[in-house]
Amino acid sequence: MKKIIGLTIAFMLLIGMTGIGTWAYFSDVEASTGNQMTAGTLDLKTNDVDGVSQTLFVTNMAPGDTVGPETIILKNIGSVDGSTLDLAFSYDENDGSFNLVGKTKDETAAMLEVTVLNYDGSSLLGSVDDFQPNGYTDIEDLTTSDLSEQSGIGAAPASKVFEIGVTLRTETGSDFQSDGITVTMTFTLNQ
Repeated sequence: MKKIIGLTIAFMLLIGMTGIGTWAYFSDVEASTGNQMTAGTLDLKTNDVDGVSQTLFVTNMAPGDTVGPETIILKNIGSVDGSTLDLAFSYDENDGSFNLVGKTKDETAAMLEVTVLNYDGSSLLGSVDDFQPNGYTDIEDLTTSDLSEQSGIGAAPASKVFEIGVTLRTETGSDFQSDGITVTMTFTLNQ
């Protein structure tokens, strides 16, 4: 019995030494000094200004009047390519001083037809849902449509152009006198 216990212990030591020898044979440790790792940057400018929003003032218009097309240069001054660009729209009331009826901002937005909506040379009007539905694309439709995941903007000095133009519908009645809105366009560049 002592022989079996002795052989078992010897066998276990042999297996243990083989494992340690194999581990030592397949491990290698090296040291490297002076290396640096820096994260890149993603920095969007609109019309060469910090900030990701631009404003379109749609005030003091008569039926048939047009604002734009306004051009906004979107520039990535960072070191990392932007993979997609998200567009979002909102608007606030911006009425003149003499306003007898006082239409709401939504009523005013519904009378402003979007005639130009381009990004990177392509029209986005086909991507906008007619929320009303009134048969044309209006400012209110822009706020309810998903215009995310447009083509991105490469690293500096890359840039792309966004354009927007609106027209006050000719059938707009006199109840809208002095009514206006301010449209905010927000651009989000994603990595």
